[in-house]
Amino acid sequence: MDWITTFNALKAVYIDDAFSNIAINEAIEQHPNCSTGFVRTFVKGVIRDTLKLDHYIDQLAAKGIKGIKNRTLIILRMGIYAIESLDSVPDHAAVNEAVKLARKVSKGSDGFVNGMLRSFLREREQLDACGTFPVELEALIRKQYGDEADDIMKALDSPAPLVLRPNRLKGEKPEPVIVEGGNVIGGEDFKAGKFSVQSLSSIEAIEAFAPNAGADVLDMCAAPGGKTCAMAEIMNNQGSITACDVYDHRLELIEAQARRLGIDIITTELLDGTQHRKDFDNRFDYVLADVPCSGLGVIPSKPEIKLRTDVSSYKELTDIQASILKNAISYAKPGGYIEYSTCTINQDENDGVVERVLAEVGNLAQIIEKQSILPYNNKVGFYYCILQKQ
Repeated sequence: MDWITTFNALKAVYIDDAFSNIAINEAIEQHPNCSTGFVRTFVKGVIRDTLKLDHYIDQLAAKGIKGIKNRTLIILRMGIYAIESLDSVPDHAAVNEAVKLARKVSKGSDGFVNGMLRSFLREREQLDACGTFPVELEALIRKQYGDEADDIMKALDSPAPLVLRPNRLKGEKPEPVIVEGGNVIGGEDFKAGKFSVQSLSSIEAIEAFAPNAGADVLDMCAAPGGKTCAMAEIMNNQGSITACDVYDHRLELIEAQARRLGIDIITTELLDGTQHRKDFDNRFDYVLADVPCSGLGVIPSKPEIKLRTDVSSYKELTDIQASILKNAISYAKPGGYIEYSTCTINQDENDGVVERVLAEVGNLAQIIEKQSILPYNNKVGFYYCILQKQ
């Protein structure tokens, strides 16, 4: 059961380009009797080590990795990862489970899978190893962080903890809680709105911004609504928050979050943050611009980002981010506050964008506080900069 559940989640990620968290949840729903903690660890681990696993497979296969069909390749990745990294699964059991899985989902490949995994057991000490980061991404991190790059990549390759932000509107204590395992999202307390899932880094950024109760707030890139609702809770559900996104269906996610948490000061509006809205000028006390980014800081919880990132596209991304931040400054009242934030460690998207925009807008805004958070101590990589409009 656990292996087929893991396979289904991985197939959704590799073949259908699904996000790992969604793929895992859907696979678990299809197989509710599986060991959810084991499946999550297994799926995230295989994705995280994909480049290294594929390097092994390419060396072991007589014709290389290119001739191996997708389903068979996923099974081989699972088998080798289980042998290498799952202490709870003996080597022989990993081979047997992979072969059984092949008979179910990749007809005719069971002999090949058996032979490849047994070859790995015999030859693994002689195989060339490689890293788990794409060459271009590793080069970027080394260029920007120098001697600290190895520690950062190791941290990014470590699983992220699940952090709960208690809902102070429900009388809960405001301190975040780190939990181990379990299906908290499906529990009654979650459904009752007693807490939300949010990273420690994101919580820190919103606590630093801390909109006052009664304020008029704009959240320019709000979906799925975690930071929006966190601000509403800090505001004691007093004032107004206009939460925007570029897609209608994502606005529904924000509205659902607000209902679950007992928040009624949030209204949603369709908005492309890069397009200037003249009627928003000088209107809001606080403007949050949590912009689309490369997501490098959240690789611990979304390891598929490593496989999908395109370093060459980052320049285009910074242009989008800069246009959103310029609009955010325009929308704040004189004396109002703007927070620019990302979940990436790419300095070009962080300080680089802020410095570029401030150079373009002159003395219109000044930095009050900024923080680059690296993925240590149960945190994910994150950046925020709070500006005040003059």
